[in-house]
This record gives sequence, C-alpha cells and structure tokens, in this order.
Amino acid sequence: MKKIMKSTVSLMLVIAMVSSFCLCFASAEEKQYDNYEKVMLLGDSEASGFADYSDVMSEFTRVDDSYAAYVADELGAEFIPMACPGFRTIELRYMLDDSYRPDDKYLFTEVPHTPMNEILEKAPAMKQAIKESDLIMIGIGGNDWGAYLGWVAEDIQNANNLPEEYKAALREFLKKATLKDDVIAQIIDLADKFNALDDLIKIIPGALNYAFSNLRTNWEYIVEYIYENNPDVTLAVIGMFPTYYQTPEGQPDLVAQPDAAKVFVEDAIIDFGNKHMIEGQEKYGYIYVRTHGAIVEVSHPTVAGHRFIADRILEALPYGDFPYADVNIRSKYYSVIEYMWLNDIIDGVTDTEFSPDEALTKGVLENAFAKLAGSDASSTDETKAKRIDVIKAILNADNSSFIAKLKTFGYAISLFINGGKFNITAEVTRAEGAKIIYDYINL
Repeated sequence: MKKIMKSTVSLMLVIAMVSSFCLCFASAEEKQYDNYEKVMLLGDSEASGFADYSDVMSEFTRVDDSYAAYVADELGAEFIPMACPGFRTIELRYMLDDSYRPDDKYLFTEVPHTPMNEILEKAPAMKQAIKESDLIMIGIGGNDWGAYLGWVAEDIQNANNLPEEYKAALREFLKKATLKDDVIAQIIDLADKFNALDDLIKIIPGALNYAFSNLRTNWEYIVEYIYENNPDVTLAVIGMFPTYYQTPEGQPDLVAQPDAAKVFVEDAIIDFGNKHMIEGQEKYGYIYVRTHGAIVEVSHPTVAGHRFIADRILEALPYGDFPYADVNIRSKYYSVIEYMWLNDIIDGVTDTEFSPDEALTKGVLENAFAKLAGSDASSTDETKAKRIDVIKAILNADNSSFIAKLKTFGYAISLFINGGKFNITAEVTRAEGAKIIYDYINL
C-alpha cells in the first residue's frame, strides 16, 4: 500500500517556520445545537478516519470511530463522507473547479485504494452535497505542505542529475534526523559538499513556493466555492495537529510523553501550517477548530484522538439558543459576542438584539469591567486582586494590536479600578468592545 504521510520528514522540512495560534473557548455542559439535518465531511486521510496500523478503507465512506462520524451522531444528522486519503487542496479543487487542471506529478497518486477515474465520478455528488448540507467540516492541508515536501525530499534522493555520493549521504542523514535538525539547511550543506548545489537550487525553492502558494490559493477557492453555493452553511475548519502524543502499535492506551522542546517545536510548525486557516476565519467568517493535543498512532489519530477532535468541534459549534438575530454566524465578531452572552459580560440592547454596530457606551464598559475586576459580592479579594493585576499588566504592555485599543481606554480603566469616573473619548462599537474584552480575558 502507498504511504499516506511522511510526517517526520514533512515536519522537519519546515522546522524554522513559526507562527501564532488561536485560542478556542470552552462550552457549557448542556449545549443546545442548531438543527443540522445533513453534515458533510471534506478533507484528507486524517479527516476520513484512515489509520496507520490497519488498512482502513476510508475513501468517501463512513469510518465509525472518526471525528466526523462522532459529530454527526451527536447532532443526530445524516452524514455525507467526502474525504479521501492523499487529498491536497489541489485534488479537492480539481473536483470542484472544472477549469482547474494543474500540471502536478502527484495528482491523485497518493490515494491508496481508489483509481482517479472512480474518484472523479464522485465530483457531482460532492458538489450537490455542498449545496444541501447544513454543516460542513473540512480538514485538509497536511499533504499540501507536509507530505508534499516529503515527496520532494524523496525525489531529491532519486534524482538522476544529482551525484550518487550526495544522494547516499542525504539518505543516511534523513534516516537519523530528528525534529531538532534543520533539514533544509542540511540538505543544502550536503549538496555544497558534494558539488550538487546548482542542481539542488533548481528543486528546493520551487518546491517550497509551489507548496505554500498553491495551498493558500486553492484554500481560498474552496472556501469561496462553498459559500457561493451554500451561503448559509455552517463551515467548521479543522486545524492540523502535531504528532507528539503517539501510541505504539497495538497499545492505544500507552501514550509517549514528549519532551518540552519537541512540543514547542512541533506546535510552532503546525501553527505555521494552519496560518492560512486561522487568518481566513476573520475574512470568511467560518469556525476554526484548534486540535493540538490529539493522540495519534504515527501521524493519524487513534480512536481517542478522534474523540478529542470531535469534542473540540462540538465545543466550537454555535449555540442553537443564541438569542441575537442581528449577529450573523459569519460575522468576525460572532464568537466573541457569543462569549459575552454565555458569560453574562455584555448584555444585548434587547432580548433578541445585540446591536453590534452601535457605539459602546460608558455604562456598558463600566459594567463589563466591574464584572471582570470581581466587584460582584461572590468574588474573593484574591480573585479581585488577580484580575486587577492582569488589567494593569495589559495597560503597560505593547505587544499586539488589541493592546493599542485597550490603551485608548487605559486612563479610564485605571481610574475605574481606583474608584474614579471617566469618559470615553474614542468611538468604539459594541462588537469592537466585546472583542477587546474577549482578548483581555484570553490574554
């Protein structure tokens, strides 16, 4: 059977790349969901339920112990599985866009069980399901930048125009390399040593540019296609996860504990790989689900890993009893306004209206920070002191865009903490105010 993921090499190839991550917030215990009648899955092997230690046939079919099946069952919805091992955004866009025919040597070649002609026959059903589904989950991207670069590294080892001494040395290095090694730098150093640098330069930059530019371009096309054909769908984007929580074959309950350095490095790499998804949630208004912490066999989740991801998705889905009709789920402020409602921080102007574009008033801000500073009778003096210390720390910080907005209110909050009075001098909307407060809470 073909290899689905070369995860170790794939991760090492982007070792130097880091990015920030997006926090997810927890849900209430008894959560009421919207009425999802049809739930669709799009994606690659991780989404489909493929397993490293068993030959699972997961192409376009339900795998019971997969995260998408868990979610569909929890919601009581019809499940439409349209994920396929080996898929990159290139293959998925190929299925949706009749005019997209890339010149790609790996196109559909990494699907383990199903020929390309049989896959393409499923395109009409995939398009129809996109139009009809109430909830679409999409988990894809690992093969675009991870596995793809692994394939390129393997091609470098087999390239006819490279010296045999270089290919042999590279093969030995990759066998012993760890996440602490800068693989790209080593590939280049070895090429220089064996006078193969000119040939290598023709391969590496082009591969990197191809992988990342195609990922971002195709991702945007796929998301826009989904919303053009189903503007009201709830779209949940499932982030890729690191693989440091691994279990040996046949011992799913034995989880290796990684060292702190490995966790830091892999988190940074995966957050970089998810960057296009994280940035897209504000642009498109979909739900991004961070899945760091899933347990895997080698590079694919165990049953426990799939249950973990399913729980993160269910937590991230909107509440069915969310009351504000004037806050669209695709608004970039939806999640923070939902948080304000769940935690009773900012009230709506009525029971059914939040008025997100209305100016934030002094009274609303004062009331919100009163709750956060622990001025209610139920808060202990220690809780109050800790919250006040956090507010003061924020006012003295200067490390993110939302800090600048908080400084607009800096003198006001300081006065408020000390029992003084204040006036708002800069007009900020209620939605913007909710975002400021949300970011403060999750600093």
